[in-house]
Amino acid sequence: MIRTATREEFPQLVDIWLRASQRAHPFIAEAFWNARADDMARRRLPACKVQVLEAGRRVIGFCAMRGEHLEALFIDPEVQSFGHGSGLMAHAMAGHRHITLWVYSRNVRAVSFYRRLGFSVVDEREDAETGEQESFMAWSR
Repeated sequence: MIRTATREEFPQLVDIWLRASQRAHPFIAEAFWNARADDMARRRLPACKVQVLEAGRRVIGFCAMRGEHLEALFIDPEVQSFGHGSGLMAHAMAGHRHITLWVYSRNVRAVSFYRRLGFSVVDEREDAETGEQESFMAWSR
């Protein structure tokens, strides 16, 4: 079931974000992610429309949109690769005509995932905080 997140769930969502980020980005130090957990909980998630995916009464992932920009899409690492991310994205795409996002270029799995959904790379930049290349991707209906 996909539903709107409650603020009380934000700590659980930050935990999913943190574990999934560390797993997906071995090229970035864990300390980088740990230092940003509070910002995710206090600033980033509250600024977005956050939808959670529940399975068996357990939140296993979430999608955070700020307007037409995807700020975050994360699935609990314990249940990745079962189509949960695709389901969340299908839900987001059904409610928008256009979606943009930034993704680390070295996160080949994520870049491939978004390409399969019809996103294209339209720009690239260096992330000032990590020195890593990021791809700006866009999708339109």
